[in-house]
Amino acid sequence: MSGKRNKKVFFILAIFSLLLMGLSASMALAVNTSYVHFEFRITSPNDQTYRQQKWTKSSYYLKSTSSSRPWYTATAWGQSYKAGRTGNIDVSGGVKYHVYPYHTYRLTNYLVERYGAGNNAYIMANSYGYGSSYGTWHAD
Repeated sequence: MSGKRNKKVFFILAIFSLLLMGLSASMALAVNTSYVHFEFRITSPNDQTYRQQKWTKSSYYLKSTSSSRPWYTATAWGQSYKAGRTGNIDVSGGVKYHVYPYHTYRLTNYLVERYGAGNNAYIMANSYGYGSSYGTWHAD
């Protein structure tokens, strides 16, 4: 009798664990890479967006929806194996933007021109002080 009960308990636990694994896999796919939430600290002034693949020579689109900082600096970055070492490279051409709340920007970048299509694009943000900023962005 205990053998049948052990099989039932094992079967129920197996079904439950498979169900939990399926739910966690679907949650991992739900990341919105266009969402921006920068956190700035005096001891850690840099933050960055999620990475998106870049296919065209267009500028990065950045829209600041709110910010507790008066402004922050944003720079276009990319990641490519052709850049060497970590692959992270500043592709802004030396252009830095002061981003103010409730404004939209087109960030200059040379990721596709220098490293080809399909590389990862992201925005590096910097502000010395405590605060946060929210918005959206798109690589293409």
